[in-house]
Amino acid sequence: MATRQIAIGGGTNNNQIDLLDVLALVILPISWALQLNVFTWQINVFGGYDFNQALWTIGGVAISPALLITLAAVAWVVVTNLLNSETEHGQEEMAAIGTALALPILYVFVPAVADLVNYHDITKLAALMYVSAATMYVSYRS
Repeated sequence: MATRQIAIGGGTNNNQIDLLDVLALVILPISWALQLNVFTWQINVFGGYDFNQALWTIGGVAISPALLITLAAVAWVVVTNLLNSETEHGQEEMAAIGTALALPILYVFVPAVADLVNYHDITKLAALMYVSAATMYVSYRS
């Protein structure tokens, strides 16, 4: 059963998903999909609110709640697993983790990355699945 692989707390056992990471792992694909405009989610009471609406604009770049939630979810998993891990990670693993952290930021701040991700629906889906899978891998492996 899959539930046997879930551990409570920040234990040092490898190949288990910490229960502390489950919420972040559920929220991450939703918020990243919102940022990529795979779907939209709005609250229609009290004047309405769109999670892709800009909170701040920095140098012409819109910072939305969807981006902040995505970065917080990835950071939560990375901080709770990599910093407390006794496992040595190879260069390939660290590159995958670094790319998962960098892709949401690069998508917002580098127009060429946004154009590449937005090129086709398949590339949006690939970016969505990559960040989600890499974050899940960090949680499982560390």
